[in-house]
Amino acid sequence: MSLLFIRDIKAACGKLVALHGVTLTVDPGELVSLVGGNGAGKTTLMKVIMGLVPAATGTVEFNGLSLLGMQPHDIARAGIAYVPEGRGTLRELTVRENLWLGAFSRRWDAETRADIDRVLERFPILAERLNQMAGTLSGGEQQMLVIGRALMSRPRLMLLDEPSLGLAPLFAARIFEIIAALNEQGVAVLLVEQNAHAALKLAKRGYVIELGRTVLDGENLIENERVREAYLGVISPAKEKEP
Repeated sequence: MSLLFIRDIKAACGKLVALHGVTLTVDPGELVSLVGGNGAGKTTLMKVIMGLVPAATGTVEFNGLSLLGMQPHDIARAGIAYVPEGRGTLRELTVRENLWLGAFSRRWDAETRADIDRVLERFPILAERLNQMAGTLSGGEQQMLVIGRALMSRPRLMLLDEPSLGLAPLFAARIFEIIAALNEQGVAVLLVEQNAHAALKLAKRGYVIELGRTVLDGENLIENERVREAYLGVISPAKEKEP
């Protein structure tokens, strides 16, 4: 059984109908990329999964549990962590306090403290900044903080929306390394990423959505001619020879 099962989701963002019938799955421990242009509905889909945008029709199930109609905090407790576009640190709280909030649904005990230690081992720069206000961190450090905060809930599935957006190349590369390592440790990932090449290279499978509809899916989409032309900027040799 798929960990995340989405079928024929239709949803509006404000007065605009953003999703017209999206279908996808994520299996346990799988890393799946979601590719599409601006306005395709990628972020809206993430918000539907988290209960932040209501679906008009369709199915969203996580580990066999229907998520439609559930509150976001209950969806988080069920085992899904969401890292939104724009990072979403609580800027006026310290790094330590941001991490504490990631464990809001858990008891504060030795196990939770051990998880903070593990997050800080993964992100040593955060250990140096524990008492620093999150809003004073660099963009890359803030992205590490929101991923670390998400890990504090011990998720089975992470939704990552544009994690490299606005980051310097070295920081972006580090973020991709972190995502790959998390997935290797068994955390399933649904990844939306502007760097389509990096996203498709990381993922076992991918989906392409256009104008709110799933138009393509499968393994090794990085070799698909349509994807290469539309999202990777690669023109096939045959078309290069056309007059």
